Amino acid sequence: MRHGLPHLLFATALCFPLQALAGGLGPGEWLQRMTASLHSESYQGTFVLQREGRIDTIRVVHAAEDGGYRERLETLTGSEREILRSVDRLSVLKGARAAPDDGSEAAPHWPAGAPVFLLDRHQHYELSLQGKDRIAGFDCRLVLARSLDPFRYTHRYCLHDDTGLPLLSELYDPKGRLLERLAFTELELLDGVAEAALEPTREDAERIEVRADPGHTKPDWEDEDSLGGWLFENLPPGFTAIAATERTVNGARVASRHFVLSDGLASVSVYVEPAEEGQVFEGATRAGATHAIARALAGHQVTVVGDVPKGTVQQVMDAISYHPPRRD
Repeated sequence: MRHGLPHLLFATALCFPLQALAGGLGPGEWLQRMTASLHSESYQGTFVLQREGRIDTIRVVHAAEDGGYRERLETLTGSEREILRSVDRLSVLKGARAAPDDGSEAAPHWPAGAPVFLLDRHQHYELSLQGKDRIAGFDCRLVLARSLDPFRYTHRYCLHDDTGLPLLSELYDPKGRLLERLAFTELELLDGVAEAALEPTREDAERIEVRADPGHTKPDWEDEDSLGGWLFENLPPGFTAIAATERTVNGARVASRHFVLSDGLASVSVYVEPAEEGQVFEGATRAGATHAIARALAGHQVTVVGDVPKGTVQQVMDAISYHPPRRD
């Protein structure tokens, strides 16, 4: 589910006044502060994740770095899991995140560094400030991004007054029903994180790395050759391309590709992989606010996944077509 414009966004966000002037910011500016906070603040704490009638508790250590951030997550309820995540700065700004390759449950995550500058290009959210609250002992500002159509969810955040960190994040469906809530119950802001705090404590710790290709930061959807022949037409309103990356595994002749679409808050990932005979999956799945659809197309396994309504991932899937690149 968010990548030369995002760099400008990052630089601008870091120049925002601190608490003395923060009260005069508009909701869009608060969302930009949230984006910047992911790789400008280090912290450790505990948060709860509520979805589909289940509440899980997760311990997190998050280290902001010039190149992005690293973090270690440990589940304190349910099945024991330890997750080590490393995300480069470009991917933070794009809002991209890794999906599990083995079909396992996705690792819990805070709101990605969404490209909120895209909100200026459309009118599909109504942004407003909803006053103040107090989460985990910290004062925070309530920001509501109300969806104005059925293609996206309503987002609600409570952002730390001093840093813009999301202390609370909620997603609501078009009917106003709560789909997912993440909230800190304990938080400590840190000047730095010891390397030992980011090391795994379990032999079966999961490792997730998100690395963007700087050479594909502004795809041209109209150029068939630039995207390996993959085209996206008639995307859901407000969504646009923000990233395209590719990788080749074990010397394979055909590359796997990852495209990211966003409307400024919501992100949808499209994964295109060479299809293996007898191992193509077709169908739809759902986990909380996340929907995914997969099908075979032009000899590839194509998967669309995002924290958006089912109709949105279906329209993205329907927008995908393949035209073999021209060869001179």
